[in-house]
Amino acid sequence: MIALSTFPPSRPSFAKLRALIAVASVALALSTFLSGCATQPAAVPDATQPPKTGRVRAFDPSRLSVALVFSGGSLRGFAHIGVLQALDELGVAPDLVVGTSAGSLVGAGYAAGLSAGQIEIAMRALDWSVISDWTLPQLGQPILKGELGLVRGQRLQQFADTLTDHQLIEALPRRLAVVATDLQSGAPTVFTAGSVGLAVRASSAIPGVFVPPVIDGRRYIDGQVSSPLPVMAARALGADVVIAVDVTYPPEDAAIATLPDVVFQAFMIASQRLVKAELQGADLVIRPRIPPSNQLGMEDRKALMAAGRAAIIELAAKLHEIRSDRNLRQ
Repeated sequence: MIALSTFPPSRPSFAKLRALIAVASVALALSTFLSGCATQPAAVPDATQPPKTGRVRAFDPSRLSVALVFSGGSLRGFAHIGVLQALDELGVAPDLVVGTSAGSLVGAGYAAGLSAGQIEIAMRALDWSVISDWTLPQLGQPILKGELGLVRGQRLQQFADTLTDHQLIEALPRRLAVVATDLQSGAPTVFTAGSVGLAVRASSAIPGVFVPPVIDGRRYIDGQVSSPLPVMAARALGADVVIAVDVTYPPEDAAIATLPDVVFQAFMIASQRLVKAELQGADLVIRPRIPPSNQLGMEDRKALMAAGRAAIIELAAKLHEIRSDRNLRQ
């Protein structure tokens, strides 16, 4: 799904994001032509405390643990903030937040103890400058040594660290898990300790656009590639009840007219198959009603948040039931 706009794509027609993907597509074509004399640059690891996998803090064994799972979704990720607003009003406080891509940044803010209102205010400061730390891409050229993307992603990492007051994942007031994709193996990796900013950067690294960050010698890309709605990660971490919020873009709503549209559509088709598989493990699925649009922009933030809030209100009875039952371990 960052201006939440730096999140991995949920819609190919975001003008600036489409421009990035168009450039990335040209880069891929050029790389085929130039690959004969390519020399891949050595990976340069980040100096911050690297994110780690593992278990989260133990849950209270006397009550059912509730996980809130946030999908990827680019600008549609603003709906996650509306979800948090309504959950707070209903008195439903998750024990664990698990996020992919767009959901990883919103989830990190919430796990850091910020209210939905505070997260909304913080997101107002986001703009395209957050993903404007450009770099020369590695296209196989023998002389100019580039990187494996167009944007480094360091500014996004800094934004996430600032949002969470530079705390480590394991030190956050609420349990947090951030999902990224191992570029070599293709497997989802669930970070539960270490740098919040670097974990969010990895989870949001759109392939071909962001340079895959290196963590402990391995490169990582967008979590949406392997786990767009990380329900299984929440289950693996021990959650008894999983509330899944799905704001991914339905492929059937796509308008396909350009090469970037085709690239995004292929990504969305594969992503939706993974979403459907993971949804089977959720106890409650929340899908905000977001009308198809070719022109979603930062000015749509309030409408997206309202859609998230409305989706929760519609399921208020079920959520009250979850809140009541969590103290009655079966």
